[in-house]
Amino acid sequence: MKITLTTLLLSALFLVGCADDSSILSSPETQITQQSNSPNWVKLPADLGQGFSVETVYSSERLIKGKTGGMIKLDVVILRPGNPLGNFEVHANITVQKNSFPEQEYRTFTVSLDPEYSILNITPSPSTLDKQLVVDLFVKGVDVAQINPDSFGFIFVGDNSEIFNTESATLLFNIQGNWFKVMNAEIIVPTDETSGGSRYGFTR
Repeated sequence: MKITLTTLLLSALFLVGCADDSSILSSPETQITQQSNSPNWVKLPADLGQGFSVETVYSSERLIKGKTGGMIKLDVVILRPGNPLGNFEVHANITVQKNSFPEQEYRTFTVSLDPEYSILNITPSPSTLDKQLVVDLFVKGVDVAQINPDSFGFIFVGDNSEIFNTESATLLFNIQGNWFKVMNAEIIVPTDETSGGSRYGFTR
């Protein structure tokens, strides 16, 4: 697997110019951790009510050809008039790189939003692909005060509760704007070392 590293300094200089109240964090070092408990995920608001209930599943899917690759988009907007955190929004772009699987083959990719945490479930698992998925995820209207800058990150969790850190060009949160995001996130380890699974999400 080939991972393109974008110079963090250049990203920081650009981002500071347009978001002075944002906190910019670098991607963690390569690390695989076996955990018995669930990661400390960033929680979604508990007051989403009828706009986001157990009966509501926000998901998107797309049929993609191996030769060309493609992108799956997920956009969620829930209006919350008068809420101090503003409207709830999630915008995700999942890129399937070309030649991630046999070029003449078609596969259906699905991305869905977890109803409680800032987690994307993406299928099929990256362990079935020859190249990593590339994940962009923006979440707004969340209490960012719950985030600890020292442990804030974006990870992938395998079926055996193995935690795989990601490499990304941008990982930041904005306290005044009540949002956080990651751009160009890829699992650091080679695909054939993952143990299945499909969860990508923010930890606090």
